[in-house]
Amino acid sequence: MTTDYASHYRVHPRLHWELAGEGRIEMRLPFGSKRLRAAESIATLLKRAAEEAPKTGDVLAQCLGTSVFETLVKYLFLLPESQADVLGDGLCIPAARPAGCALPVYDLDMLIEDDLVLLHVPIATTAEGKVSVASGGRWVRTHLAQSIESPLGASARQGVLLDLDFGCQLDIAAMRLFDVGDVVHQPLQDRASDIGERAAYVCRTIAARGARPLILGGDHALAYYSVGALAQSYPRLGVLQIDAHPDLYTVGAVCDERLNHANVMHWVRRMPHVLALWQVGVRDFFHQPTERVTCVHDPKVQVLSAFEAETSGYQRLLDGMDPSLPWFVTFDVDALALADYPQTATPVLGGLSLYPLLACFERLFHEFRIVGMEFVEIGDAPPEAHGTAAIAARLASRYLFHLRKVTPTRDLLYSTIV
Repeated sequence: MTTDYASHYRVHPRLHWELAGEGRIEMRLPFGSKRLRAAESIATLLKRAAEEAPKTGDVLAQCLGTSVFETLVKYLFLLPESQADVLGDGLCIPAARPAGCALPVYDLDMLIEDDLVLLHVPIATTAEGKVSVASGGRWVRTHLAQSIESPLGASARQGVLLDLDFGCQLDIAAMRLFDVGDVVHQPLQDRASDIGERAAYVCRTIAARGARPLILGGDHALAYYSVGALAQSYPRLGVLQIDAHPDLYTVGAVCDERLNHANVMHWVRRMPHVLALWQVGVRDFFHQPTERVTCVHDPKVQVLSAFEAETSGYQRLLDGMDPSLPWFVTFDVDALALADYPQTATPVLGGLSLYPLLACFERLFHEFRIVGMEFVEIGDAPPEAHGTAAIAARLASRYLFHLRKVTPTRDLLYSTIV
């Protein structure tokens, strides 16, 4: 995980160690599966560090040795002081049915450039209404897992992913899709910000390795944490928001000051590293209060409404996006034409059709550097076979194909060897 030698660190308050042979100890955390063995002298140093004020990483590295210090930070045995409360209960719980290869969150340092890393973030910033969206992203994982898994089961050693729409195939052995599981969520204890900060910590580490996060929400407030987490790796970033709503709502009341899924893009557009924000698919009409609010123009923000996209296409978007910027895609499934209860919580009449949108994404993947994607506002209720979660999984599959070397399959078929 990320090691900052200038930051202060403290020993995890629930770190446990016991003797494991002469002069050796074994260390573990109550929520983690990782056990580390070390010299007994390390326990003495950690006990002393736990009793003293937090120390900077360079001081601890000098006492413990650089490799020991970095290992203890990696497995959260040492916590960055600024995030100790958030990280103290762990980061991710492994998925029961991962999409791709399960990867322990502590092993993100094994990633290489352009690896695609999936995580689910059950964040909800407002009271649940008719439909909860906190955990709906798991259905995207389910669709991906179903498509990737071999019909022969885990015993299958070889295989390819076929994409019949685009006439190409991807060798499973070269797929490099990893699933770190679900970000820890303790409903009776955690605030939405706790879940968001854990997700941001994971995303920062993924981006620092040159890998691409594929994030499943949760409500759209997730964008504040995911986009913010990319600032260090991408100090100049474009954000492409696919959404029925602009999420720039303001009513001139105290609720405007609290981050939520309806105002999150105000927070995103003000981030210094975000140089452009394109909003695609917005639609509907509503009453905008004008008391105690100001009408402003933000040159960062550009809009392609659902009406324009469906009647004139996406060319103005593709012409207007800066190809010199890396881009992050934040996709609210209520942008889709078929989004309705219970597949999302805030459906709007109209919306974007699948194939024109898929064609747009093909050009995005070809012509721009897409450094990550997220899908949010997916209803927790089981979706229909071709619901919003399935479309999200389909778009994610095309992202995976574009990150890998694929081969054409036009006019080819697979037949049993006789």
